[in-house]
Amino acid sequence: MSFVIKTKKYSRIPTAAELAAFTGMHCRILFLEAVRSKWRCPSCNRTAPELVRWTEIRGPSWRARYGDEHGMGFTVTLTGHHCHGAGRFPQTLICGNCNSADGAAKRKLGLPESWSFTPAEIGSFVTVAPHSGATKIDYDRARQIYDAAR
Repeated sequence: MSFVIKTKKYSRIPTAAELAAFTGMHCRILFLEAVRSKWRCPSCNRTAPELVRWTEIRGPSWRARYGDEHGMGFTVTLTGHHCHGAGRFPQTLICGNCNSADGAAKRKLGLPESWSFTPAEIGSFVTVAPHSGATKIDYDRARQIYDAAR
């Protein structure tokens, strides 16, 4: 079994006060609705507050608004994951780490761009700790899923 950590950008854990003050930045509407509805990522099962992580704020205007003196701050990413091919599943809201893992697995395994893992399939080969961008991807499991679905 081969596990690879996709990124080493881990961070500090936000306090309850920092989570309460966090607005969701560019994902504001999605984030606040996810918190209100007690949504969980259908792939990694993290709650919306567990997606919030400390990292470098990208882009000068975002950094000026949300970053500290070192350009670091709390961020979150939510996205509509969709099938790039034959419509294996409807568009589904998932976290940015799981959506990125779909692409990382396809690139590493040389899968067609038109292929997309379902949110449940992603959940069977991805692990992400709360408040972390450290995504563990089981590429062997991803390959098994692709081979079985073909």
